[in-house]
Amino acid sequence: MTGYYAGLDVGGTNGRLKVCGPTGNVLGEFTAPGCSLNTDGAEKSRLRYRELVMPALKELKLSPGCCLGICVAASGIDSPFHEQECRSFFEEMGFLPDKLMVMNDCEVFLYLTELPALVIVSGTGSVCFGRDQNGSIYRTGGFNHIISDEGSGFDLGLKVLKAVANDLSGRGKSPILTPLFIKSAGLDTLGKIDDYINANLMEKSQIARFSLLAYQAAASGDETAMGIHRECADALWGLIRDTAAKMKTDGLNLWLWGSLLVKNDILRGMVEEKARNGLHQVRIAIPRITALDAALQAAEKSSLTR
Repeated sequence: MTGYYAGLDVGGTNGRLKVCGPTGNVLGEFTAPGCSLNTDGAEKSRLRYRELVMPALKELKLSPGCCLGICVAASGIDSPFHEQECRSFFEEMGFLPDKLMVMNDCEVFLYLTELPALVIVSGTGSVCFGRDQNGSIYRTGGFNHIISDEGSGFDLGLKVLKAVANDLSGRGKSPILTPLFIKSAGLDTLGKIDDYINANLMEKSQIARFSLLAYQAAASGDETAMGIHRECADALWGLIRDTAAKMKTDGLNLWLWGSLLVKNDILRGMVEEKARNGLHQVRIAIPRITALDAALQAAEKSSLTR
């Protein structure tokens, strides 16, 4: 049976699989419901991985045992225990242990280059990963949106709620941000804001959605909104700085990823400036390929170094 490479990008909502032949020709791309191992648990995650992988291989008439290299980049791989648990799912399917890579879905961009690299991610949540010249992985942040996720969409959104509450209580002024917020959210009193936070604090996407209002207000000159961006840029720089300190290396690639750093040019510009001023010989870029293609590329590169 034909050998092949496979890359997976599995998030909490969707899981994606891409398969290519030994010469790089794409054999197929597949989508199925996703999962997050740390929140959905082992049994549900095992089922979701099988539902994504096994029907695809059957359609392509491929066997797990013939895989030349597979990289699983998945949400919820937050500890060595999670990594081993995920590996066991794929070994049960028949993939060979020495052909299998498992990592957090944000970590996969560290394999785009051979040099020491960092990836800072700011979307609904935030996290920073680093990979030094010896291949050791370092992580900072991204464990819980109450005690972590600094500089994320959740963080920006929560700061918007605080700023508007300060304005409504007479403790501050946000002349552009507050009207934008009231028009968008319909929350025009402190009581309504309080009720909303109590109902949605654990649903971080419901708080993170207000980060767009911070961007719109900042782009229109609202100083409070600009201050929110500066605070979040400081927080993201802190993740980068602390991860780089753990790596103890000069000269690295810094990848920027996540919806905020890709789409919010104000925040991205602030983070880039801090990184250039604070790191020696840093090269900063947004990945030009998706996490799925990065996983597939990592699988191919890994097989060449074995």
